[in-house]
Amino acid sequence: MTEKPVMIFEIEGRDKQGPIRLRIEADNPFAGGGRWVRGGLHTHVAQMGDPEAVCAHYRDLGFDFLAATDYLSITPLPGATEAFVTLPGAEIFCPAQDDLTHVICLGLKALPRPLDNTLEDVPRLVRETEAQGGVAVLAHPAWSDYTWEKAYALARSGVVGFEVSNRLTWQINGKERSEELWQMLLNAEVRLAAIGVDDAIALDDGAVTGRTWTGVLVRHPGVEGILEGIRAHRTYASEGPEIRDIRIEARGAVVVECSPCVACHVRSRGFGVRSVQAELPSQQFEVDLAVDGYRMRDWIFVCVEDGNGRRAWSSSIPVRVDITSL
Repeated sequence: MTEKPVMIFEIEGRDKQGPIRLRIEADNPFAGGGRWVRGGLHTHVAQMGDPEAVCAHYRDLGFDFLAATDYLSITPLPGATEAFVTLPGAEIFCPAQDDLTHVICLGLKALPRPLDNTLEDVPRLVRETEAQGGVAVLAHPAWSDYTWEKAYALARSGVVGFEVSNRLTWQINGKERSEELWQMLLNAEVRLAAIGVDDAIALDDGAVTGRTWTGVLVRHPGVEGILEGIRAHRTYASEGPEIRDIRIEARGAVVVECSPCVACHVRSRGFGVRSVQAELPSQQFEVDLAVDGYRMRDWIFVCVEDGNGRRAWSSSIPVRVDITSL
């Protein structure tokens, strides 16, 4: 399977002033095929018990992959198989003076040097991770209570992913969702892959373990396929719902397929784009770009919501819309 080129098409529609022609460019990372897998990218396996038992537990929950991300250490996991992929990793911070700047490093072969408690050291950690073929993810941004200036600096350090939802921090104090900060970064032209994690520390904690996870659209099997999918932003962060497809169709529609949900919010900069609600749970939602396309600016992402208020957020899709009055 190959990457799809940027999609360009024209449709006629309307805005508040009358008829218009829209020329739409969309660089949709979810086009081009692949296989969806779901798994955990922030898990404290050493605290949870025997790695074999931990992996078996997540397999029973329907996960396809699991990363071990213990504090400042790489916990050995059973070897990756075709049915269940294991990823070596670690959660890195400054042990001398922890200011809650935590970075999840995935795909490690050796443990990087811990942070020295300066923002300037984070790009060094990211480079060390990438030199091993890995990727770095910014951990629990809302719970870490970053100022905008610090969040912006960290997001521009080279990290690839951003924890939009972290289940353990829901249990600690309800600060699990970082979606608005993530959206502010998009507005500042900093685009990071949507990541969802449980951050589990106990195998028998049913309120946390397996409750939040990441979906990745992979085009190659194994560890490399998952890491490549994250780098390419073919991800979504989920508290339960599944996103199964996101299409931008030349007839002028954003089409979302998902597990049964009651709402689909297609967001863009400012007041765009549109929320679609269903009276009964639906597995497909559509936004008509002839009606709402003029409201798109710079990017869109999809957020689906089930009947229990649980959400899933896709990584963003860069778009450009040029409008001509008719």
